[in-house]
Amino acid sequence: MTRIGGMNHMLLAVSGGGDTSCALSGINAMEVLINDLVKLGAVRGRLRAKVFGGARMISGFSDIGAKNAAFTLSYLGQEGIPLITQSLGGNSARNLRFWPGIGRAMQKMTNAPVRDMAFAAPGGNGVELF
Repeated sequence: MTRIGGMNHMLLAVSGGGDTSCALSGINAMEVLINDLVKLGAVRGRLRAKVFGGARMISGFSDIGAKNAAFTLSYLGQEGIPLITQSLGGNSARNLRFWPGIGRAMQKMTNAPVRDMAFAAPGGNGVELF
C-alpha cells in the first residue's frame, strides 16, 4: 500500500486465470497513483521507480506478493518509467522510509516469521455452515 497526498493506494495483482477485472484493477491503481503524483506537482516524464515488497508473508496461500511484483515491473516497463532499484520477494516484511524530495529510500528487513494459515479440521458432526 502506498500513501500519496493523504490517500492510500493498493496494488492488486493480475490473476493467473486471465481475469481481466484483476488486471484492470492493477492498472487503475497505478494510474490513480501516477495521477495523484502529477496533481502534487510531479512531471510524468521525470518519474523514476524504486520498488519494494512482494514478500510471501502467509504460507499456504497463493503468492500474491510475487504476482504484484511481476505486475508492477511489467507496468513500469510498458509505461516507460525507469526502474532505479528493487527489493522484491522473500518472506520477511520490510520497513521503509522514503524522502521523495531527494529520492532516497531506506529499507530494513524484519525477522517476522512467515505466518502459517493452515486451518485445523473442525470437530463436531461434519456439517459445515457457511
